[in-house]
Amino acid sequence: MPSKWVPLEASPEVFNEWSRPLGLPESPLSFQDLFSLDPEFLAFIPSPVKAVLLLFPSRGELHDAREKEEKDGEGKWEGEGVWWIKQTIPNACGSIGLLHALLNLPSDGPYALKADSSLLKFKAASLSLSGLERAKLLDEADFFEAAHTAAAQTGQSAVPTDLDVDTHFITFIEAENSEGEKRVVELDGGRQGPFDRGSCTSLLHDVAKIVQEKYIDRAGGDINFNMMVLAGEPDE
Repeated sequence: MPSKWVPLEASPEVFNEWSRPLGLPESPLSFQDLFSLDPEFLAFIPSPVKAVLLLFPSRGELHDAREKEEKDGEGKWEGEGVWWIKQTIPNACGSIGLLHALLNLPSDGPYALKADSSLLKFKAASLSLSGLERAKLLDEADFFEAAHTAAAQTGQSAVPTDLDVDTHFITFIEAENSEGEKRVVELDGGRQGPFDRGSCTSLLHDVAKIVQEKYIDRAGGDINFNMMVLAGEPDE
């Protein structure tokens, strides 16, 4: 089994520090905190919102409810073009969440990754592979572990001595299914593949509702949640 990594701190500074050298342009996108699910607050998040990342307590009733979803056959994704990877490296869920956000950005235009960047080269090499094969390729990629380690050391909090964590990062994006319908897709390296969370009319507002109903309401009062968006840079 691969050695355990230091978990990434859930902060935009750390996530931007991880992403910029590997291919995220200096503008027009950045990772930003999402402090509230209130619609009035969501209105202030600059567009476009390309991904929403959620850190949640993966334990108790919430953990059991998520396992039951897959056992019951919920969320089966029917579509092409969504990049997903299986997580096999312990404590790498933050970096896996980053990959799910970044490698599902448009292939060209202002929101694309930098040409010839490490992330774009990795994506190109992985396109023909399964999620598990991508994990093996990732395990062999020197840039990935180096980026994770460097970003983990830039956080504000002390590096934990206990590396057994029970919180987990996942990413939500918008994608079209095989019928051409816009859907909210949950990307989690701990699942069996992309997970269809339903119709998407506004990624940010739809994810806010999903997080409230499928995560917070199922957490039994546990408040150990954190959210970020990959979105247009705020006005100064």
